[in-house]
Amino acid sequence: MKKIALVSGGSSGIGLAIAEKLIETGSWTVISLSRSQEKIDRALKLYPALGGKLKFITGDVSEAEDCAGISESLGAEYGMLHGLVNNAGIVTWGGMEATNLETWHKILSINLSGPFMLTRALLPLLKNANGASVVNISSIASKHPGTSIAYSVSKAGLDMLTEYLAGDLGPYKIRTNAINPGLVKTNLHLDNKVFTEEDKYLSMLDKAAARYPIGRIGRPADIASLAAFLLSEESSWINGAIIKTDGGATLFNDLIPPKRV
Repeated sequence: MKKIALVSGGSSGIGLAIAEKLIETGSWTVISLSRSQEKIDRALKLYPALGGKLKFITGDVSEAEDCAGISESLGAEYGMLHGLVNNAGIVTWGGMEATNLETWHKILSINLSGPFMLTRALLPLLKNANGASVVNISSIASKHPGTSIAYSVSKAGLDMLTEYLAGDLGPYKIRTNAINPGLVKTNLHLDNKVFTEEDKYLSMLDKAAARYPIGRIGRPADIASLAAFLLSEESSWINGAIIKTDGGATLFNDLIPPKRV
């Protein structure tokens, strides 16, 4: 019998890569949750083979009613949930002066309140699995302030939520861990209008690569492999970990002697 996993924000980028990776293992039935039917349609157009392998559903993790409905639906169909990936998130640029209250609330409601509400709503199903794993997709911006005050704060909160749930839900045999990626090439910045022109986004990625000791930014598959491991029994004694996955970007220091390669 296959295990059941739900991946929020699972119609593009890191979320879709995680869903694909889990399907590849042959051990999982995967449900991909997205706020946008348009993104689901885009994923099916780009990857038509997923249509028969991955179940897409719509819902907004920042809405308590949607989270309750998702739990009710999955409970009726499967009765339990072995894996939950809280990946849904949005981003914007701006520090204190450029971030209004509406933007602040929107970022935190999806990036932080969303994982709290979805995990809480799905808790009975996670308990029923008698050994479940929750993986939160955070960011290195949680430890190293980035270009968005709201995004950085939301991810710092998600790290603490991860650590708290690891202790709080551990007695139910539910493990909770976080992955903190560096810059990964996805549709996130374009979909959220941080960049309105793709060529400017790609130019930013090219320039950013110089900060990464291994010479490149991340790929969704880099994060998906770790997520699949954390959801598996092979990581059964890893709980409450905050795993930096950034190609060494946060170790960047221009005082380190350059290499001639």
